[in-house]
Amino acid sequence: MYLHRSTQTKILRKSGAARCKYCNTPVEWFERYDALRIPLTTEFPTRRIPPKMRWHIERGIAYPGTDASNGYCRIPHPAICPAFDHPGLPPDIQELVQVLAVRMRTAIERGEFTPYVEPVAQEEAENPEPEKTQAVRHVIAYGGNLRIGPCAIEDLQCIARDSQTGQRCENAVCDLSEGRWESVSIDEEQAAGRLGQMVLNLTGGNIWAWQVADFNIAVRWWNQHCHGHHNSPEPDHVPSEFVPFHPLRHDAYILTERPTDYDLTPETEDQVVIHDGPTARTTCATPSCSNTSVLAYPDTWLCWQCEKLERYRQRIHTRWVKPSGQSP
Repeated sequence: MYLHRSTQTKILRKSGAARCKYCNTPVEWFERYDALRIPLTTEFPTRRIPPKMRWHIERGIAYPGTDASNGYCRIPHPAICPAFDHPGLPPDIQELVQVLAVRMRTAIERGEFTPYVEPVAQEEAENPEPEKTQAVRHVIAYGGNLRIGPCAIEDLQCIARDSQTGQRCENAVCDLSEGRWESVSIDEEQAAGRLGQMVLNLTGGNIWAWQVADFNIAVRWWNQHCHGHHNSPEPDHVPSEFVPFHPLRHDAYILTERPTDYDLTPETEDQVVIHDGPTARTTCATPSCSNTSVLAYPDTWLCWQCEKLERYRQRIHTRWVKPSGQSP
């Protein structure tokens, strides 16, 4: 199975279809513009949906707003899930929630569906926790955005599908040269109530997170891809296991002290660091291209633009070249 050349996501639609575990309503999981995932409903006429609830799909990626090419949009399912309370909904949306509630009760009475009864907030339904997590979970930070993984950074495994084995890639995501441990501030508005006050008293409003300085690096970490699958056309074997960090949901994983044994070269306070100039950059192998990268790649490395163009040329070549021995 292959992804269409125009898509920007690596999620196969077959694996994106699911049902809400709280109300049994069919939903579709899409990759968001910010590398998160979101469950969306089927399309509805735009004129009946409030602007703040409108989402649309463009080249496989979910964006807020309306697609100008048609009069339909999608709604985030947690916003209308009948398992949660939704005060202040417009009449049209409230009617839709009631219809879904009737379907949910009917399925429960017939024994066709057993709801997930554990108390949960709407934020947890929007970004569910991964099925398997470890006792230690690290936070990846970039530009004030905090996302927590399923394990420590050194244990992160690539989620792409290996083209040779058809199984999940076994390569590691971690590259210690791409970041460092820094103290970052948490959103105090999310730390409400008594538990939130305890978290703020314990941390002082700051936690230790693995900070990356480049957006492309952050996307690779958050998408949970190794270097070999960062720009690969292979689909993902499993969804990304990163979720937005919430101080109350993830209070057990907060780091109040800087982790050790992650420095490439130990530094002391008496050391004087002398910079010899800008870091060497890898240049794209295409003669007419001037794109570079701060990462160390082989001399045959192509930037994402040239790599995309090369794949397109190979597909055209394969389509038109006739097999050997076949008469023209």
